[in-house]
Amino acid sequence: MNKIKEFVVPTVTLFAICLVASVLLGLTDKVTAPRIEKIAYETQQNAMKEVMPDAASFNEGKEIVLENGISVEYSKALSSDGSIVGYAVTSTGKGGYGGDIKLMVGVDIGGKVTKVSVLEQEETASIGGKLMNQEAFLNRFIGVEGFAALKKNGGTVDAVSGATKTSTGLTDAVNNALLCWQSLNKGEVS
Repeated sequence: MNKIKEFVVPTVTLFAICLVASVLLGLTDKVTAPRIEKIAYETQQNAMKEVMPDAASFNEGKEIVLENGISVEYSKALSSDGSIVGYAVTSTGKGGYGGDIKLMVGVDIGGKVTKVSVLEQEETASIGGKLMNQEAFLNRFIGVEGFAALKKNGGTVDAVSGATKTSTGLTDAVNNALLCWQSLNKGEVS
């Protein structure tokens, strides 16, 4: 009987602790999920307004898969009369030092990058992470059209010494946004 008690009491205690913890986690998620969703929506809207400042509004985002297999989300940037002035594209770039780099890229109706805003990145804080917060580096992509390439690859965008992988990831994300614009411009998507 004593051996059964030694086994049952800890098992029941552990089960009760797990049950209480699970219920509390579920309640916490239920309470915080709407707030987290609202903050994510506001962050996205602010990033879209930052990259397409001339837009009066944005339509609901649509997701497409590009010819390179990368998925992007775009929203039409609309003027006050409802005409399209460009696109705000949520794009991910591969090749960053710390992993993927997620950007909001504004592309005007003519296919030129209007501005770039960093949404998510996991670059090292000392080099690549600092680069993500430098307006001067992100502004190197403004006006790029067709295809962005680093100067070391024959392009026009200067990489930052010591942060070449970060520069490559950023360039990849911008190129995915430009590929999205090209697909939209060719009428491959609506």
